[in-house]
Amino acid sequence: MRAVGAVAGIALIGAAIAGCGGSSNQQAAPATTTSKAAVMPAPNTVGLCGGVADADVGQATGLNGLQRVAVNPLGCAWQRPAGGDYAVVFHWFRGSPLADRRTQITDARPSDVQVAGQSGIEWQGPQSCEVALPFGDSDFIDWSERAAITETAKQSCQGLEQLAASTLTKAGQG
Repeated sequence: MRAVGAVAGIALIGAAIAGCGGSSNQQAAPATTTSKAAVMPAPNTVGLCGGVADADVGQATGLNGLQRVAVNPLGCAWQRPAGGDYAVVFHWFRGSPLADRRTQITDARPSDVQVAGQSGIEWQGPQSCEVALPFGDSDFIDWSERAAITETAKQSCQGLEQLAASTLTKAGQG
């Protein structure tokens, strides 16, 4: 019995020593690479309505008396008390690439715009304006004004650019 135990012990020691030895021809395991995950800003990244106050919307656009009439985590709308079409709208498009938006607007030709260091798209029509900018890796934000109450599209677009810059800045992206 002692002989069997001794043989088993020697076999175990031999296996352990063989396992510890190495070959200079061994190669390291290939390094794994991970792709960069898309950054999706969280809904609390910026407050409701692009993080701007109602008074800021009126001041930026020159449309006094606007009231917030629709609110949800991804969008807001303001209009004058008399009703009618929405005057100003903010949208946060989650998981939508900005490039797709370029072909979705039909009432004006798109042009490139720089707002708060971000390259975006702007559309100007006789009674409308829209500014869309990237927000994170796979989202975009959109500020628009569409109504007969617009005094001049150029003034309106400057106001929307100001609102978009405020949204980006408050989210740490501008």
